[in-house]
Amino acid sequence: MSKLTDIELIEEMKRRVEEKDKALYDLRMITRKLEDVNRKLQESEALKSNFLSNIRNEINNPLTSILVLADDIASVKDTNREECASMAGIIYTEAFNLDFQLRNIFVAAEIEAGEAFPAISNVDVHKLILGVIDAYRHVAHQKQVTIDFDWASDSPPPNPPLHYFKTDPGKLQIIVSNLLSNAVKYSPEGSKVRFKAWRHEGHLNILQEDSGIGIDEADQQAIFERFRQIETGTTKSYSGHGLGLSVIKALVELLNGTISVVSIKGKGSIFAVLIPESKAEAEVDVFSDEGNEFTFEGEEKF
Repeated sequence: MSKLTDIELIEEMKRRVEEKDKALYDLRMITRKLEDVNRKLQESEALKSNFLSNIRNEINNPLTSILVLADDIASVKDTNREECASMAGIIYTEAFNLDFQLRNIFVAAEIEAGEAFPAISNVDVHKLILGVIDAYRHVAHQKQVTIDFDWASDSPPPNPPLHYFKTDPGKLQIIVSNLLSNAVKYSPEGSKVRFKAWRHEGHLNILQEDSGIGIDEADQQAIFERFRQIETGTTKSYSGHGLGLSVIKALVELLNGTISVVSIKGKGSIFAVLIPESKAEAEVDVFSDEGNEFTFEGEEKF
């Protein structure tokens, strides 16, 4: 075996040093990635822990109120109808909020388990949105928030008024419900929430505008993360568990759409949802009016 020359020995040592440096660099990169993964796991666990703490209150508080008020109504004298009506109104509000929270939890669980799939039908989007707005009028009335709905029925050709649109009615209903719930929740008393919907080039456009608390630019992507709330702790100003916007984003993306936000802290927010009409089937003979009512082509639609 021939001996290495001085030049060859230097080159070999240089090569080994470079390999060692590369190995150290790779090790540092792997360590950083592991640290980053570990940090994200810790954040996730903290968020989930905070979520579980919040959700106990979000479920237990309205449920307790419903039970107490129902018991109070049972003991009210027949002549005091005004008191009964007042307590019945509170029960309705608490039950409505509880139902909304549970629906979000169930949808989030389906998404997490990979069991959320589009169920396409011909949806009367106009009627669906009006149904959601009507359901929230009682909640909005309590805050003296006005809900304006602008239906683009005067769109000039080639963008005719939207009637039936092929998409998933249940998921669209949840998307609209969460948008409206957030808008009413974060809007100041006496303000106005604006909804607008129209069809353009095979897409459903939904625009929601409010004059609420607004969102810092640095937080405008974080709000779409699961369990994420900008304000946390027992002294936070608004109720909720941080699922709403993450559910919206997941469902919009499930329908191959997009959601974006433009917001100024202290001045309000504008959320824009864009959903393409489904091409899953050439003909869909199932019709839905309000997200949960179905008829079939050839049958009378009520």
